[in-house]
Amino acid sequence: MKKKTVRFVRRFSSFLKMRPGGFALLSVLMIVSALSVLVMTHTRESLINLRMMRNFSDAKRAHYWAYGAYNLAISILQKDNNNYDGPGDIWYGELPPIPVENAVVSISIKDEKSRFNISYLVNQFGIEDKRRRAMLTRIFDQLGLDEDLISGMVDWQDKDEIPVSGGAESSYYMSLLPPYQVPNERFKSPGEVLLVKGMGRKEYFLPPSAREVHTEEGFSALRDCITVYGDGRININTAPIIVLMCLSEDMSKSIAEDIVSYREENAFKSIEELKNVESVTDVLYDEIKDLITVKSNVFRVTCTGIINGITETIEAVLFRQSRGVRVVYFARSA
Repeated sequence: MKKKTVRFVRRFSSFLKMRPGGFALLSVLMIVSALSVLVMTHTRESLINLRMMRNFSDAKRAHYWAYGAYNLAISILQKDNNNYDGPGDIWYGELPPIPVENAVVSISIKDEKSRFNISYLVNQFGIEDKRRRAMLTRIFDQLGLDEDLISGMVDWQDKDEIPVSGGAESSYYMSLLPPYQVPNERFKSPGEVLLVKGMGRKEYFLPPSAREVHTEEGFSALRDCITVYGDGRININTAPIIVLMCLSEDMSKSIAEDIVSYREENAFKSIEELKNVESVTDVLYDEIKDLITVKSNVFRVTCTGIINGITETIEAVLFRQSRGVRVVYFARSA
């Protein structure tokens, strides 16, 4: 930029020496105007570069804060060594944002066993589990989703090439553009369901109210109700109402609400304590006791650092073990 400016000035100086008087004055005005444009352009480029450098620096610092929060979340989970997971634990509930120096840090720890595990739609032999399908059907009914989507989820995981009614096997997926193969094995991540026939982003990401589906108020999106991590049992200390309702067709919304109200005052230390909830009958308890737990070993951690409007996020799924944690999923914002 400087060399171009010098050459420009020299050329105009030579030009002025050859043309005195008014024309020289006009030439001076032209060169001043041209120099002003060059200076303004250079200044604008400098400001843009400065802003980019500042944003890059803020993004780096925000990432460091997010990573620090991530390590704090691991420490919190390792120190939680009681015989249950739920109300009363330091990680439970919505943790408020934490102001630190010139940044804001947030930590979210969610129990993956508070969700329905879609990997158990098929059993260990790759055959559809009718009971688990009935459970997921109850969730889909509450969310206003088509049950044929469940058929597609079963076909995606079962071992045969015979489509379940409403589902699809390899012949369907290989006819798409671009084509892809059905794995015929259990889901590896919740987002994999987006590859299933009929499953769109609105069905996965949007709650019923955003899809203008008339269901119970307050239900969240499908993505917040399902998981692929854990042993398939549902933690009655952390499961939301809609997931509790899937345990049995006799589990009404009012009974699920009674369970949530009870646990906020007295977290369940054992599954037998579920019978302390007045509306839970012995018959209902006996039906669901093999589907529930009060403790978890798998958690989804989301940590965010924000500096000057720049946000960096880390999300991970952690298995808590006796010797620390095992990371099974890790992602950070680009």
